[in-house]
Amino acid sequence: MDVFHWIIVPVSTVLGLTITRVLTGYVAAFKARGRLTFDWLPIVFAAAILGESFQFWWALLELSALRNWSLASFTLLLAMAMALFSAAALIVPSETDDNMWTGFERDGRWALAALAGFHLLALIVNGWLYKAAILSTPQALEALLAILCLHGGLTRRRRVQEIVAVLYALLSTINTFTASVREY
Repeated sequence: MDVFHWIIVPVSTVLGLTITRVLTGYVAAFKARGRLTFDWLPIVFAAAILGESFQFWWALLELSALRNWSLASFTLLLAMAMALFSAAALIVPSETDDNMWTGFERDGRWALAALAGFHLLALIVNGWLYKAAILSTPQALEALLAILCLHGGLTRRRRVQEIVAVLYALLSTINTFTASVREY
């Protein structure tokens, strides 16, 4: 087993837990449909976190060509996965919530802060490990996604959060398809 495989196992484990957390949240919300008041905002952000997790996992394969790894590069990748996990754990409603909006007001804003952290870390990783130019389109999209998340997390105005959700979903989808390698 080469170094990359040792590096990727804990990162992939956390990404797998992230995906599990979002999917478990969807199932729990579905099972509680009789008593839970649904809200589209956390559902959209949960779907976006799921998409970001898939894209990040897909992009990790590009790093298999790196021959030298440092603790800093490993820590950055693990921190990105942990930020996504935190966002996933905070965006889905807890088992005691009767209203998704109340849960989002309490914890969703922190989920957006964690998601912003993911994108800020991605800016560093993209430049350092993927050798992306600072002024490239993918880097500009990452910065814009981070700003959107911060703005959505800092405001309590529902209308602003709705606009942020729609823009985030659109831009993260564009980012996924423009930044990802089509096939390996």
